[in-house]
Amino acid sequence: MYGYVLTDYSQLKNTYPEFRNCMQKLREDLIRKSAQDWGGSQGPKAFGGMKPTGGQFGISTVMPELFNDMSGTRLVTWNQRLTSTGHQTIMAGAATGNTIAEDYKVGMIGLAFLSKAQRVTEVKLQISDRKIARINVEELMAYEQPCLVLEEGWILDEETGFDLYAYVEALGYQRIKLIGLQSNRVPNKLQVTNTGAALT
Repeated sequence: MYGYVLTDYSQLKNTYPEFRNCMQKLREDLIRKSAQDWGGSQGPKAFGGMKPTGGQFGISTVMPELFNDMSGTRLVTWNQRLTSTGHQTIMAGAATGNTIAEDYKVGMIGLAFLSKAQRVTEVKLQISDRKIARINVEELMAYEQPCLVLEEGWILDEETGFDLYAYVEALGYQRIKLIGLQSNRVPNKLQVTNTGAALT
């Protein structure tokens, strides 16, 4: 079983100082894996690594366009419409076979549920053949900006399966965001596309 904590997203840094260390380790692991698999190095630190040139890779926040919603439609924002109740996949990798697109890696350390109304009571993650068992998230309803933070981060590798299952209790819109960061191998795939465009 993987360790986790349920808390308020707005208070995460203040309440759990160890989160900073976990996030820093995840960033270092993601940079190391990206350099190992792709060669090259992180883009210029002056831009936080977000503006790589040839032979470099970029680092940014996690983009929703790498994922599909419960209907199989590519996300443009983290806000999605939950159209049926019960146990189901509510987010999956947007590439073929519910995988993360080629030339991207995602470092994930948790999930933030940023809607006022909580419509999900349980979640379960599957990354390739690794699974995080069912987690009851009903107590998140007590928080203003609830989130689930894992004890250690996971790297969602390119062309690796990702599925987020949930028990949906009510219909309507729900903002569920991956907490973490991503690396991208091909600068132009991220930088010159229009906002909301597919990252392929």
